Amino acid sequence: MKSPDKLFGKPIEHCQVDSHNPKVLGQHIACAAYEHPICLQYDENHFGSTLDSIVTTLKDKGFLVNNPSGPFSSTMWNYIGPEKNPSQTVSIRAIEHDKYKVIDKLNNRLLEEIEESKAFFQVYEGAIYMHQGVNYLVEEFDLSSRTAFCRKVDVKYYTKTRDYTDINVLGGDFAYLPACKTNHLKTTAQANSCKVSTKWFGFHRICKSSSKILDTVELRLPPYSYDSEAVWIRIPRSAKLAVEERKLEFRGGSHAASHTLLNILPLHMMCGASDLGTECVNPHETRGMPERILLYDKHPGGIGLATQVKKLFGELLLAALELVSACSCASASGCPNCIQSLTCSEYNEVLDKEAAILILKGVIEHDRSYFEVKEASDRS
Repeated sequence: MKSPDKLFGKPIEHCQVDSHNPKVLGQHIACAAYEHPICLQYDENHFGSTLDSIVTTLKDKGFLVNNPSGPFSSTMWNYIGPEKNPSQTVSIRAIEHDKYKVIDKLNNRLLEEIEESKAFFQVYEGAIYMHQGVNYLVEEFDLSSRTAFCRKVDVKYYTKTRDYTDINVLGGDFAYLPACKTNHLKTTAQANSCKVSTKWFGFHRICKSSSKILDTVELRLPPYSYDSEAVWIRIPRSAKLAVEERKLEFRGGSHAASHTLLNILPLHMMCGASDLGTECVNPHETRGMPERILLYDKHPGGIGLATQVKKLFGELLLAALELVSACSCASASGCPNCIQSLTCSEYNEVLDKEAAILILKGVIEHDRSYFEVKEASDRS
């Protein structure tokens, strides 16, 4: 460990949970209605302005029914869902309600239930799925019944999907206006809702011992998308020109800069490496991509991480620049201590360490100049 003081000397990480996430709130209200009827007139103070729409959704799904006997009969709702105790169906590890069953074909035994967002990455037909240290080959993936059928195997390879993910964001507001006062470093980072869409076109069989790709198989799955939240900052034109003048890879630099922010996030926030994602570059990609550093919440609906990152983005940029600049690795593609990420969907390809340093410096300088000019203009 190079800087133990930065790990042990820092204050407790920031923690934020979005209690208005419709997936979280829907499950919570069903459990609350089971214990006591929900009253729209009074309970909106506790559950927020979206309570009415959440109750309507639960009613349409058959979880709630209007209570005609109560003193506020038009706004009272009782639980009538299929589960005897709805809290027993709510996972403490995930917020998604839709699950896929993984079945051992040999004895028809249920191995596990996994979230829908993970099923397409882990239990597609042909996938090697590990359960409690045992490898299973998925032989059938039935979308209609949400079931994957597999059998135990002993193989020397693992599988990984080939896919691409698009992050479509709406317009957002700057984290800090020029005149606002804050203890954080001001930044022009923005955050707003986004649509995360993933399409699959195949998967690799990869040798365990050498990490070499043994085979590539075509994969046909329907696209998967969900609404979430994202935070991003534009890369100024000056930073791109600086990268191109040095004949470096701009896409590799923005990819590497995004990875670096992901790597240092757990030191500043209460989150894991898999809680947020970024736009990973495919070496064969021909589509244009926005010139930005973007992080998005990988939990459907978002759990408030993007909102928290927006406030800290200035500090995160400085910490990312310090990390990648101080790393002694000589490779242009960096190492796991700086710009490589264990969760990269493109196997850490198209990375450029030197370009990442120029981009981070350019973004930080642009932010600093922006607020200096605005504040000077306001004083005059």
